[in-house]
Amino acid sequence: MKKVAIKNYGKILTLLFSLLGISTGCEIIRCEYGVPSADYIIKGKVTDRESQKPIKNIAIIRKSHTATYFGNDTVRTDFRGDFEMKFTEFPGTDHWIFAEDLDGTGNGGLYATDSIKVDWSQMKKVKKGEGNWYDGIFEKKDVNFILTQYNQFGPMYGVMSAEYKEMKEEE
Repeated sequence: MKKVAIKNYGKILTLLFSLLGISTGCEIIRCEYGVPSADYIIKGKVTDRESQKPIKNIAIIRKSHTATYFGNDTVRTDFRGDFEMKFTEFPGTDHWIFAEDLDGTGNGGLYATDSIKVDWSQMKKVKKGEGNWYDGIFEKKDVNFILTQYNQFGPMYGVMSAEYKEMKEEE
């Protein structure tokens, strides 16, 4: 009789501790495993330096400088030159954002690559976190690129070559 009571008591305790662990381990929406995180939104526009017109189909790339599973992110500008990038990263992280013309002359020209550092301290907190490991949503709206268009031959290095002119024979 004593063995049966101890066995049932053990099963009841195991069940209670399991339910306690499940109910406190994960929230309904987000499971948190002790890794601080924040959501980031970076918005901006890409324009041509000379014409001041928007440039479509420019790749906007965020390269992660930390060895995390978050990795790199890439979006493209729309026909108005606008972009919006959303990603998750550790709170307090600065971000390097690159604008690259990956399609060559497909968007009307060949443009030089540019980069902007987005400081975490300058980002606006638009939503508070839950008070646990999630720090909330941070946003930066004015990450604008003004790209320089290369000439038809691409980037020029060194001195321009001289123009060839055929000399006429003197009579």
